Amino acid sequence: MVKQVILVAIGLTGFILQPAAQDSTAKSPAKKQIYFTPGQKKPRLFGIAFTLTDFNAPKNFGSNSNASTTAIKNLSAGVSVGYWSPLTPMIDFSGKINAVFHDFSAIYKGTPGKTEVGIEVEPSVIIRAVKDENLLSPFVSAGLGFGLYTDRAGAYLPLGMGLQLNASSHTYLFVQMQYKVSLTPKVLGDNFFYSIGFAQNIHGD
Repeated sequence: MVKQVILVAIGLTGFILQPAAQDSTAKSPAKKQIYFTPGQKKPRLFGIAFTLTDFNAPKNFGSNSNASTTAIKNLSAGVSVGYWSPLTPMIDFSGKINAVFHDFSAIYKGTPGKTEVGIEVEPSVIIRAVKDENLLSPFVSAGLGFGLYTDRAGAYLPLGMGLQLNASSHTYLFVQMQYKVSLTPKVLGDNFFYSIGFAQNIHGD
C-alpha cells in the first residue's frame, strides 16, 4: 500500500511538472539566480499531496537513545488536499485537509482492529527566506490542527520545514516534513508527518 502511494506520487508529479518545466526553459534560457529580497506574491493555489505518518518514532526517541525512525513499509499512508493564499511576498497562508489511514483502535484499546480514517483540518502559515519566483525555495511552517480519529477529537501544533519547486508560477511541487506536537496526548500522541505533492495556480495570476 505504502509503496503504491509513493510510486503514484512520483509518477503524477513528473507528469504535471514536465510541460511546465519545458515552457519555463523555452521562455527563460538564461541561468536563474536566487533572489532574497521580497518579490511578487505567490498566486493562489489548489493542490493534492500523498502522505506518510509515523506514530511510533516519537515514542521510541523519548525512551530509547538508540531509537530510529520507522521503516517506510510500516508508516501510515494518507492523502491531503490544500489551498495556498499569499499574505505577503514571503509569507503564505495554507489550509489543508488530511485523511490518515491507520488502525486507531490499536492506540486506544491496545488491540489491533481494522484500518480507519482520521480526518484533520490544518490552517498554517508558511515563511520563505527567498522570493517565490525562485526555482527552489526552502520554507518553515507552523499552525494549529484539529483532528477526528474514529470517535475521538484532538488538537495539535504542526511544526515543519520543506522545499518548494516553482515551475513558471503555474505548477508547484512541495516536499515537507512536519513534527506534530499533540495538545491532546490521550487522544493521539506526537507524530512525524511526511508529504509530497503538487499544486496548481487556480486563478491564472
